[in-house]
Amino acid sequence: MMSNEEPDRHETSEEAINPVVSMIMLRMRTPLIILITVYAITIIGLLLISGVDDQGNPWRMSIFHALYYVSFTATTIGFGEIPYALNDAQRLWVLCTIYMTVIAWLFAIGNILALVQNPIFKKALNENRFKNQVGKIHEPFYLVCGLGETGYEVVKALTSEHYRVVVIEKDPESLLDANLHDLQEFVPCLIADASVPRYLKLAGITKDNCNGVIATTASDETNLKIAISSKLLHPEGKVVCRSDIHSYEENMRSFNTDHVVNPFQTFADIFSMLLHTPSLHLIFDWLTGAPESQITDEPLKLNYGRWILCSYGRFGHVLYQKFLEHDIDTTILEPDETVYESFKRDYIDQADKMIIGTGIDERSLKKADIENAVGIIAGGNDDSNNLSTIMTARQINPDIFVVARQNLRHNSELFHKTKADLVMQPREITARMIRVLFLNPLLNEYLTIAKKQDEEWSNIVISRLSAVIGECKPHTWTAEINEKEAPAVINSITLGRTISLNHLTQDPISKDHKLKCVALLLERNGDYQIMPDDTTPIQSGDHILFCGMLEAMNSMHWTLKVMSSLNYVMSFENEPESYLWRKLKQAYKGKERREKLR
Repeated sequence: MMSNEEPDRHETSEEAINPVVSMIMLRMRTPLIILITVYAITIIGLLLISGVDDQGNPWRMSIFHALYYVSFTATTIGFGEIPYALNDAQRLWVLCTIYMTVIAWLFAIGNILALVQNPIFKKALNENRFKNQVGKIHEPFYLVCGLGETGYEVVKALTSEHYRVVVIEKDPESLLDANLHDLQEFVPCLIADASVPRYLKLAGITKDNCNGVIATTASDETNLKIAISSKLLHPEGKVVCRSDIHSYEENMRSFNTDHVVNPFQTFADIFSMLLHTPSLHLIFDWLTGAPESQITDEPLKLNYGRWILCSYGRFGHVLYQKFLEHDIDTTILEPDETVYESFKRDYIDQADKMIIGTGIDERSLKKADIENAVGIIAGGNDDSNNLSTIMTARQINPDIFVVARQNLRHNSELFHKTKADLVMQPREITARMIRVLFLNPLLNEYLTIAKKQDEEWSNIVISRLSAVIGECKPHTWTAEINEKEAPAVINSITLGRTISLNHLTQDPISKDHKLKCVALLLERNGDYQIMPDDTTPIQSGDHILFCGMLEAMNSMHWTLKVMSSLNYVMSFENEPESYLWRKLKQAYKGKERREKLR
């Protein structure tokens, strides 16, 4: 029992003492003692030395007059000899007072300036300010650990949906690069190592309104520590981590991390869509793209044939697995002989598929027979080499399909100039998946089911989506049929009315018009119905995934929440919602019936 209670007492003592106040009191203790001592000595001296009033009578200062005189003398302002002129003894003592108090104040001010410039004090001050900012957040929020390229994209996506976000970032330069002031919500930021549990607690991870933790640092080891700490400190919160290394990914999943996003594996799945069903890749791009970005009009077309894969690292390894699954002939260019020997041991029957070479020079590309290849993947971890590979490949085979791996965000313009057909950006792919997992988890289920569909099904979906979206990426949202999110629908179901998807997609302002949206998925008691028909009846507890314009979502909220709007789209008489108006209407109807009977 003793060991269980001690940590609680320790935490209470830490919370009771503000570290900023503690440092101030510790550093200023000596200057304050000196100031108090000097003031006491000088005041006592003025009290003891006798003076003369304006009548020539002996006079002594009161404590008030002495304190007042020393106070303005210490600042060297000087208001004259008050209330009476001083004698020589008093003036001599005042002269000593001036030097003593000025020296004491210089010493105190020097200590104050040294304290303000102390890095430890600055850190404590920032932590205290950060703690107060987090404490003022009463709505649900997400904790993002790491504000690099991926983290910033995630924060931007969450704040654009008006979610509150708290950030921990170790590198101060990352905070300077990320323009958080332009975001739609204020984002408290702490410069600290997010793998330290103390900073996670400082960021509010143990608060009830912390909905989840997103670990997007560049280090898999750090992300693993964050995931472990998050599950221990806040088990009911959702945890999503980025991981580039398979061993760390498995470790994260072993203690029930909710989602692990591997950008290489995710892109391999996306590329597999492109190989199997190009139209499905277009649907994925539309539904998961960043808000307000332009949509791609046509699906990418791939010619069937041989591909060249440059670099057999983590990225190249998962892509080669997809090529094998689709039975696509592949030639690998890899400069590392150790990797070459390892590949020969793992794939004895495929040993001739790997050639030692970089892919950045014409000789190695021609050795891989690039003239007769349909596509090339520049998948190394060095952007300069990838750019060189693309330019050299296009010179030899201008019609080749180019897939490029872009590692650094500031090289975006260079990759855009190469006109690569498909660019893989780890930060952008990770941000896409995290946006899906946090903002609309039902969309992830939809994409999982959609992967099993054929090209014909995908083309039908594209035509339906094209009819309701504009030039920008469509908005996705989930309508939850419950008392909180859809009180009008629940009330109508209770009254015995049959409500279908057709009613929700009607315009509540003009029931002759349809909202620009499409129902993608209906979830009921763990069962999923993809692309449900408009005649599908709605039940309490349903979750319905919609896709369409933002205005359609806002209009649908009126139908879900306001009974009069739902009555209107269902062609029922518009019933007043307030108790008083209902009674007045009932009385009016009763009067009409009595007049008819007469």
